[in-house]
Amino acid sequence: MPRPGPKPIPTELHQLRDSFNATRHGRDRAGEPLPEGELAATAPDWMSIGQRESWAYVIGHAPKGLLKPLDRGVLAVWVEAEDRHRTAVMQQAKLDASSSLPLMTRGKDGQPIPSPYLRIIRQAAETMLRAASELGFSPAARPRLAAGQAEAPAQESPWTRLQVIHGRKDAS
Repeated sequence: MPRPGPKPIPTELHQLRDSFNATRHGRDRAGEPLPEGELAATAPDWMSIGQRESWAYVIGHAPKGLLKPLDRGVLAVWVEAEDRHRTAVMQQAKLDASSSLPLMTRGKDGQPIPSPYLRIIRQAAETMLRAASELGFSPAARPRLAAGQAEAPAQESPWTRLQVIHGRKDAS
């Protein structure tokens, strides 16, 4: 039976964000499956050239250690949606360049109607945002990932570790 409330954040994502708390997050995570390996930089063979370029870009720019082979399908959904979005935007730009009514086209009766590309653009953008949220690399996810990265202390001492545990920043 699903639990009410927001979806739980995977342990690995908590660890990347440095927000993992064994007391709070360790209770129900004993059996949490942890995917292994790194997602290959090589895109699936069925992808177009533009989709392969997007795949390589994402692999090269995603936070290290975040994408696993198990994430391949979700990333493929994002890449395909991004390619569809880009194609529809370019086609809409061509339509707009030769039209006196931007974002509009003429229906069968000659009356202006919204361009069919607008629906494709919207649906592709929604798919991209959902997949990006699942993958952990949406604009809202990036600050949370970086927030946990703290600089290592200049010299290690028993007091430094104690102060980190208690949340103190200064080493006085």
